[in-house]
Amino acid sequence: MWAGGVAVALVAALAAAVALLLVRGVLDIPVFAPEQEGTMELTSTGQLALGSALAALAATAVLHLLMLATPQPGRFLGWIIALGTAAVMLMPFTSTAGWEAKAGTAGVYLVIGVVIGTLLATVARTAAGREAPRDGDRG
Repeated sequence: MWAGGVAVALVAALAAAVALLLVRGVLDIPVFAPEQEGTMELTSTGQLALGSALAALAATAVLHLLMLATPQPGRFLGWIIALGTAAVMLMPFTSTAGWEAKAGTAGVYLVIGVVIGTLLATVARTAAGREAPRDGDRG
């Protein structure tokens, strides 16, 4: 499971860099990141990629705990990631930035959340399958 989580972290970092390249580089829309005390400031590619990788690793840790303690951990993880993604997407809209920057920033965060959520769902199914093989998997 953790090897899958590290792979998700790598893909999330790359997805963040590509999304930032599109929004900031091609569309010329500024992208912000949370700073302290509710403020937002321009983000760098390295900061966003590192933050995305760390978010993926944190989500992997949550998945690990959910697999140990809950029924249907993938469903709980899906809700946690969806609500976390929604929260970070809404953060730019609490700032005084222009609507274009708010939407661009939210779009970048949406891409990161979707990448982490979809790939970790696959990791969860695979990890659960190794622990408890289904009848159709026995050959």
